[in-house]
Amino acid sequence: MKYFSAQLKASLAKLLIYLTALLSLKNGHCLGAFFGWLFSIIPNRLQHVTKTNIALCFPELNEQQQKQLIKRTLAETGKTLIEASPMWRWNKKKVLSLIKKVHGEDLLKQALKNNGVILALPHLGNWELLGLYCSANYPTTSMYQKPKLVQLNTIVKHGRERLGAKLVPADNQGVRAMLKALKNNECVCILPDQEPSKGNGVYAPFFSKQAYSMTLVSRLAKKTNATVIIAYSKRLPHGQGYELYFTELAEMKEQLNADSLDDSVIYLNKEMETSIRNIPEQYQWGYKRFRTQQINNDGSTVDYYNS
Repeated sequence: MKYFSAQLKASLAKLLIYLTALLSLKNGHCLGAFFGWLFSIIPNRLQHVTKTNIALCFPELNEQQQKQLIKRTLAETGKTLIEASPMWRWNKKKVLSLIKKVHGEDLLKQALKNNGVILALPHLGNWELLGLYCSANYPTTSMYQKPKLVQLNTIVKHGRERLGAKLVPADNQGVRAMLKALKNNECVCILPDQEPSKGNGVYAPFFSKQAYSMTLVSRLAKKTNATVIIAYSKRLPHGQGYELYFTELAEMKEQLNADSLDDSVIYLNKEMETSIRNIPEQYQWGYKRFRTQQINNDGSTVDYYNS
């Protein structure tokens, strides 16, 4: 029964991918915003997690302001879901034509003359487009995990690597491939705001809350002297396209040279937070970022999402 359920979900997902890729960006975003509206009025897990995260991360907002941010966030989340299809299926020219302006790319070009570059891509805006842009213009290696619906693996993997990206597994083999790419003065793309596996992270503030955070970016930068740049793609209103932003983390090397791995993770989280605050509604607040918490003195833990 589980097999047939998974097959049905996969078939429906494939159909949705094919159909939404036929829409214009503007119409796709309208459809996504409609789904976001449904998420906001019908009780569901995405709504609950989004509401919890926004309450944790924006305590300075009053109840009405938080409700407005939740509503806008769910609309943007709907757009994120729908726009993945054209990113995976549209041709190169059509995809890259969506980019209306690029900010700070000179930092990336200059850094690549001297060493490798780690592009830290938080789940902000359209990260699928950003990955395609980088792989179309620079030698790029990215970690890749198969989707939960493994039947979608071929579609997703091909969609992400078709403009030149080298996708590597999220394991030691993948880390070795990234080290090699950085030593060859190439780019690697990492999504640094995901919770790492046990033993591969440290606790660091993220919007003033302790979050179990990956150390991979810091460890790679220390081993290779790579430049770390935060990058994200801002979604423009009314389906007009996107603007890309590249910001170098100027203090990262200084902190790593002082053997302060924890401080570098804290710094990375702080800089990601700065970027997210520019367009908070376009961040992936539906992810349980604070799921793993440190054990309290009495042996208990905090579960923000089941309270």
